[in-house]
Amino acid sequence: MLPDGKSEYSKIEQIFMALIQEEPSYANIPFSSIPEVKRNSIIKQVSNDCRKNVVGALHRDFQDCLYAFDLKGDGIFLNPYAFDFMLKYKIEIEKLNYYAWAKFLEKINDESVVVKLLDKLELATPQRDDLSVFRQVLYEEFEQCNCFYCGKKLHEIHVDHFIPWSFVKEDKLWNFVLACPTCNIRKSNKIPRMEYVKLIQNRNDNLRKLNTPFVTTQFKTYKPNLISDMWKYAQSGGFVVM
Repeated sequence: MLPDGKSEYSKIEQIFMALIQEEPSYANIPFSSIPEVKRNSIIKQVSNDCRKNVVGALHRDFQDCLYAFDLKGDGIFLNPYAFDFMLKYKIEIEKLNYYAWAKFLEKINDESVVVKLLDKLELATPQRDDLSVFRQVLYEEFEQCNCFYCGKKLHEIHVDHFIPWSFVKEDKLWNFVLACPTCNIRKSNKIPRMEYVKLIQNRNDNLRKLNTPFVTTQFKTYKPNLISDMWKYAQSGGFVVM
């Protein structure tokens, strides 16, 4: 107990400490191995505490302008202007987050642990998946046999992120096109010209008609204007048009 009467442990730490005190063996097994009823009880306690002490506190810190929430409900409701800001400046926000994270870890660890710290943090970001399954769907099932950009017949096939991976940080079928090596290398980390946005949106409309389990899963969060919106945010965020 601290001098001000507060516990030195956070509420969430206290929840797990109580769990281990109740059943010491839980300290040595993964959370997923704990009985489902007990897991659900812990998840509910942590969720309730975060809603009150994390979501609520951050809400006040931003003077009630960033988002709204309901103590009895799930999720938050982002201010549309805040959402636009975060998308527009996501690269800068990500870098600031890395910087703050690095400063914190340097504070609590000795020098031997924090060598090349920022490199290690980069490794904590989402990693690229094996793209062969996307190549198969686009080339074999959807018969996209020509380079999306120059239109030439594909001999050596590259799978290209239409909106660069460095902006999206996600591998989804709706953002992939097949390209020849020349076009893919020339495009690199740039965004295509606006004329290609209309082409990929039309392609996606047709691709969704395949209606296979894989395609349905890949397009679960897709909306018709998603590509064009992301293209605008990427451009305003500093990405060069090829």
